[in-house]
Amino acid sequence: MRAVVYDGGVACRDVPEPKAEDGVVLSVRRAGICGTDLSIASGEYRVKFPIILGHEVFGTVWRAANRSSLVGSRCVTEINFGCGKCEFCRAGFRSHCVKGEALGIHRDGGFAEFVATTLDNLHVVPDSISDEVAVFIEPLAACIQITKMAKIEPGSTCAVVGPGRMGLLVIQLLKRLHPGRLVAIGRRGAKLEMAHRLGAETIDVSEVESILGGAGGTKFDNVVETTGETGGLEEALKIVKPRGTIHLKSTHGLPATFDVTKVVVDEIRVQGSRCGPFDEAIGLLDSGEVKPRELITHMFPLERCEEAFRVAASKDAIKTLFQV
Repeated sequence: MRAVVYDGGVACRDVPEPKAEDGVVLSVRRAGICGTDLSIASGEYRVKFPIILGHEVFGTVWRAANRSSLVGSRCVTEINFGCGKCEFCRAGFRSHCVKGEALGIHRDGGFAEFVATTLDNLHVVPDSISDEVAVFIEPLAACIQITKMAKIEPGSTCAVVGPGRMGLLVIQLLKRLHPGRLVAIGRRGAKLEMAHRLGAETIDVSEVESILGGAGGTKFDNVVETTGETGGLEEALKIVKPRGTIHLKSTHGLPATFDVTKVVVDEIRVQGSRCGPFDEAIGLLDSGEVKPRELITHMFPLERCEEAFRVAASKDAIKTLFQV
């Protein structure tokens, strides 16, 4: 089969097809490039290679051990594989398994014609959700997890720092919570314009100090950091209220520095969140409450993977997909 392999760089290669064994093999239709993929490809997020990248995956069941009735079903897969025995797996936190692996990070992912997964990771996608929109189930679930880790009260003020691939999904989720104010902070261009169309106020990052900075400047109850850059946390600290919450979503794989004293003195909560509930994400996409289709700016075949990664990392691209 053809697959996008990372071995210090990305290239499309012929590799053996995965085997179902006691699990499932999906025939991949669409897969999305995310910030983690870009960080791995740049060498910032270090993984063992060679490895097939990609964990935002949608396809149809090609083979299923002991579940032939699933063959042909439209499905997505969760990305975490647990041992099922450790304290975290027993408590239902498979994403924190002590021996856990993640699709496209520790084991071969979905930028390929076929990908192996497990029955308990599988979620059937209704026909009302298109192939392209189905790719957003995994990242949307990760956005929903923000609200599971730290409650965002209706009427509270919210800022999204870095309105890119994930930030624009976060904006749509926050709108549903009826915030008192919702602001997107980023660099002028297509992404900030999209944030405005989605209903957020917009501020160029170069204007933050003059508009929001200083002792009397506007601060926010909740600041969601989705920049994918090491300086994102410092930017968030500038605009969060005392006793406010910074919600971290960047997975760039690099260490970040920040003012610990400010966090302590202002009693700021810094909350990370990872993967989230697929069923809720499917429900929001099926109902049309979240509309990600217009976030797709580019689509490539696997054979043009190097170009796809260059485009995905460019300033005007929002979401780049592989069409398999």
